[in-house]
Amino acid sequence: MRPHTIHRLRLRRGVLLSICLLSLGVSSVAQDLPPFTVSYSPLAVASDGTLVGYLSEPHRVEVQSTGMISRNVIDALIGTEDRDFYSHNGVSLKGLGRALWNTLTGKTQGGSTLTMQLARTLFLTREKTVSRKLREMELAKDIEKKYNKDQILLLYLNTVYFGRGAYGIWAAAMEYYGKTPDKLSRTEAAMIVGLLKAPSAYEPSKRPDKALSRRNEVLHNLVETGKISELECTRLKAQPLGLHLREDLGRQATDFIRREAAAILARLGRSLQEGDLRVTTTLDPAVQRAAQHAVAEQWKRFPAAMQTAQVGLASVEARSGAIRAMLGGNPVSESRGLNRAASIRRQPGSSFKPFLYATLLEKGLTLATPILDAPIVVDSGLATAWRPMNDDDSSSGGRVTMRFGIRRSLNLVAAHAMVEFTTPKEVADFAHRCGITASLPEVPSLALGTGEVSPLEMASALGVFASEGLRAKPFSVLKIEDRKGVLLYAAQPDTATVVDSATAYLVTDALRAVVDSGTASSIRTVYSGPAAGKTGTTQQSTDAWFAGYTPELSTAIWMGFDNAARKLGGAFRYGGSTCAPIWGRMMAELASTKPVWASGEYRMPTSITLIELCEESGLLALPTCPKRAVYPINALKAPGVCAMHGEE
Repeated sequence: MRPHTIHRLRLRRGVLLSICLLSLGVSSVAQDLPPFTVSYSPLAVASDGTLVGYLSEPHRVEVQSTGMISRNVIDALIGTEDRDFYSHNGVSLKGLGRALWNTLTGKTQGGSTLTMQLARTLFLTREKTVSRKLREMELAKDIEKKYNKDQILLLYLNTVYFGRGAYGIWAAAMEYYGKTPDKLSRTEAAMIVGLLKAPSAYEPSKRPDKALSRRNEVLHNLVETGKISELECTRLKAQPLGLHLREDLGRQATDFIRREAAAILARLGRSLQEGDLRVTTTLDPAVQRAAQHAVAEQWKRFPAAMQTAQVGLASVEARSGAIRAMLGGNPVSESRGLNRAASIRRQPGSSFKPFLYATLLEKGLTLATPILDAPIVVDSGLATAWRPMNDDDSSSGGRVTMRFGIRRSLNLVAAHAMVEFTTPKEVADFAHRCGITASLPEVPSLALGTGEVSPLEMASALGVFASEGLRAKPFSVLKIEDRKGVLLYAAQPDTATVVDSATAYLVTDALRAVVDSGTASSIRTVYSGPAAGKTGTTQQSTDAWFAGYTPELSTAIWMGFDNAARKLGGAFRYGGSTCAPIWGRMMAELASTKPVWASGEYRMPTSITLIELCEESGLLALPTCPKRAVYPINALKAPGVCAMHGEE
């Protein structure tokens, strides 16, 4: 005889023994129920109420009354799992007898009541032994003596597993249909209840045919229990599953939010372990969705060798610091793990240059100031001298305007700017003032971004130029409420003016040229709205960056491999070809879905004036200056008149 047949016979005998013992009253004396707790997860929701994710395991949210659950769910559950629910005392002898008969005749149908299933979930394992079954029955009877039917039903629906990580009816309703349990239709309720038999076997996104067949079985049960007619059942069976699976917004952002929320609650003497909390985040579903779509689209274009590259993306509302989107890994990265938007620091390369040039502009230099584009050797204080090069190893050998050097991302121009017009300490101090929190090396090569920063830091710091000089500390938690809706915490943006508006505007003017006709011009193939930004590529293409902003939203994107020994290659080894297109597609989607982030104008301060400058001296042009053009300048720091081509 086969082992599984022997096991089945033993189980039959066990069930018969249980029935006999129960009929003799062996379990008639109530015992105190063992203590139990049901863990609920704090929720993270977007600013518009969209579910972002759960901040602890398991993914379970408490429904506080059966009145908050559609009657369709309750009808389907009782008709499928326990038709005698309202008449038995925890154990249904009729149900056990029916289960035994079905087993003897080759059918498979359990005899456990909802209360027995609840007892197993709360107190026992799923091992199939006679002793466990007897204990399950005893516990079920004790549960019935302590709780009324409505309480048992509610506790059951709050605890059972429905697949896809969803525990309880609230999580299941959101996971499969994107709605709360009170909104579930007859067919939706039937599909969800049908999952209880075997959540993985009937998982509708992977096995839709099996899920549909199982749903229709549940609908037929409703005919047998008199809840719907045969005609109605036939009509409902013809309907598709109609799934609306929960969109995976947030990914690694959820873990970042969890840590911030935990720190906030700790200061209040509270804890996320309290469970039933609602954390409203700063994430904007439209921005998050656009970022995820743009990254996914770029990944389709990568060769096989690039598929394991990683990405870190952070988008910050410039004037408030609210984090509107965050991606901590590539499209197939684990949802919990290393967050490459906030938890890594890599060299930003040329995307750091805006802080260098802003330091010069704040001093009173102009975008027309000529800077040498020629080889340079700098004593860096290290064993070897610093010998920077332009990307293509070429140089003009002469001077070019600051704006030209920024637009073309010329390393030699940046190196000469650092050596001739400022110091590494001044540049590091300026970057820290804008919001870079990482320690920066005070060495000349800082001009080319040899410090290490995170995408979140870059997005926040670059946002200073978008917000006319206002620094806003990034944050992800907008408010925290308890289960009763009592407000425990409300965020107050931490802002300060750290750069004069004229300097911020001049930097923006230069960075707009980078997008329009410079190293980030690939953006203009997909997006035509306001754009200012800077590409970055580190030595040997270890890291690629693009940091850009509209008048409202500042975004930084990093791409590379976790193992820095691996390099980006081919056509995708530059920030302009790898990260800039992501930003362009992201903003193009926002231009159509939420234009507030992808429209508007960079406001010109009253201290800015447009005037003709000499491109050979960087000073106010004379009619005799051979190369002159109109530039914005800070009128409060107006340069002198060109002395190269005439007298004042």
